[in-house]
Amino acid sequence: MPVEKRRELLLDAAFRVIARNGVDGATTRAISAEAGVTLSTFHYVFASRDDLLAALVQRGTDTELSVIAEALTITASGTTTGIDGIRIMLRESLSGYIDGVVADPDREQAMISLNQYARQTRGLATLGADMYRRYYEAIADGLALAARQADVDWDRPTHELAPLVVAATDGITLAYLNTRDRGVCIRIAEATVTLMLTHVTRTH
Repeated sequence: MPVEKRRELLLDAAFRVIARNGVDGATTRAISAEAGVTLSTFHYVFASRDDLLAALVQRGTDTELSVIAEALTITASGTTTGIDGIRIMLRESLSGYIDGVVADPDREQAMISLNQYARQTRGLATLGADMYRRYYEAIADGLALAARQADVDWDRPTHELAPLVVAATDGITLAYLNTRDRGVCIRIAEATVTLMLTHVTRTH
């Protein structure tokens, strides 16, 4: 089996183990057993458990950013202009994010656990900050794209607005993980759209 295939098996297995048992329960033995490989295979692919955890954060962040980017790309095509255009893009983008959470709640649970673990672990503490920096940058770029597509202006730089959207996606994630109620998530999304529209200052 190619090394890259083994790596993917171990990463997939680690997400499942962490979602089920938390980071403390994600020992190299537990992850290897979940992946159906030997411990020697684990150590051939990853230098250490923390090396695997860092790769998990990177992979999970990439996955979530791709969900956001896909939602923005879909909603930006053929968009209505003006305030209605921004409303549609925000609503559909957040709906796409909700779809991603509902489709793979284990990934979301694992990412939360990993973020908490990284903050408290020497050598991994910067991972959580880097993850949120990438989220903020992606959302800021998305908001700028949405404004251009809808032909409107925001009342402040998009890097100042991005944390509001990320706070909403965090709230959506936690609400769904704790309630499994999509309706709650939709209400959070709608409130976020209403808030963001207050920052639209001009239509051309």
